[in-house]
Amino acid sequence: MADEKPLTFEDLMSLQTLDSGEGEQGKEKFMSVRPAFSAGGVAGGAFGGHVYAQAVWAAAQTVGGGMVVHNVHGFFTLPGMPDRPYVYEVTHLSEGKSYCTRNVNVRQPTTPSKSRSRFKEGDAGKVLGKICFSCICSFKRDEKETFKGHQGVRVQERWKEVLGSRNGEAWEKSPGVDAPWYHRQTSASPPPLLPIFPGLDIRKVNMTHHNTSDPLTYRTLSLYRPFGHLPIALPNLHACAHLYASDKNSLFIISNALGFGDQVGKMGSLSHSVVFHVPTSELLFQGRDEEGGKLEWWVQEAWTPTSGQGRGVHESRIWSPSGRHIATTWQEGLIRRAETEEGEKQRLMWEEGMRKDGRLRGRGKL
Repeated sequence: MADEKPLTFEDLMSLQTLDSGEGEQGKEKFMSVRPAFSAGGVAGGAFGGHVYAQAVWAAAQTVGGGMVVHNVHGFFTLPGMPDRPYVYEVTHLSEGKSYCTRNVNVRQPTTPSKSRSRFKEGDAGKVLGKICFSCICSFKRDEKETFKGHQGVRVQERWKEVLGSRNGEAWEKSPGVDAPWYHRQTSASPPPLLPIFPGLDIRKVNMTHHNTSDPLTYRTLSLYRPFGHLPIALPNLHACAHLYASDKNSLFIISNALGFGDQVGKMGSLSHSVVFHVPTSELLFQGRDEEGGKLEWWVQEAWTPTSGQGRGVHESRIWSPSGRHIATTWQEGLIRRAETEEGEKQRLMWEEGMRKDGRLRGRGKL
């Protein structure tokens, strides 16, 4: 485990093209090659941002040149499993000169793959389960502006007292699970014992001095950039990196803002929507910092406007390093508070997954 290194985002999103079969005109199929991240190891649940981003990347393989995603609405219907691939079925809904639309339905085999690091094409031939994720995504071509757009004060200005001039690497890496119990469990653990988040380097800004007991003013700031190079010729891959980042620890803002981060019984995404607002050139990871020429940091600013009836809402804005508001996200999630210690299933399932993965020795001992 000490040799574990994060996969590059391009590698993480790798797809295998599948035979769509006869009588499937207007449909194309793909299979994921790399396993999705799971904070609880191979026995835990898969990070939802993987299937969300990769479904759009699969759809992007079916559109014409110049078409870049601008709008995604997705629904999570079953938990994803990291020990088997996702099989994507892309349906062409519309084709236009300026816009085109795709529907993507996603299933997984009913049995695990024999490989833990790279899935084989034969995995796609197994019996597939029910749809675990479905989305509609729209792609468009860049167009000439006919009016001057608007946006609010850039995040770097509004939060300059918090962000200061610190480089993103000065902040701690975003935790696998953004819950108080996870921070306590892992604070004394050597990093190699924990599953490494692939694809993006995401950092969590310390907002302790700002956040109070008022959930409406609670905020999180995350900084991120991809591991590895993303080809400029693949703008949809860049967009998918932003989609992937948008789901990282998103729903935890609700339980943390409401003060029951230690007592989560159940949590999971129900739906997630992202709208991009800028031309293609402003989505690309290409700006370099002055220290070593590394990619600059993008910022996700998140909050929760409302919760109730076993659900909560996460909203966020994504900002470029130069302060351009590039995207807005809206996510609804299932969230239930545990009434007893035995009901704290989020923590208990993580511990069980870590034991099965050989990373946890006894109760609470990493």
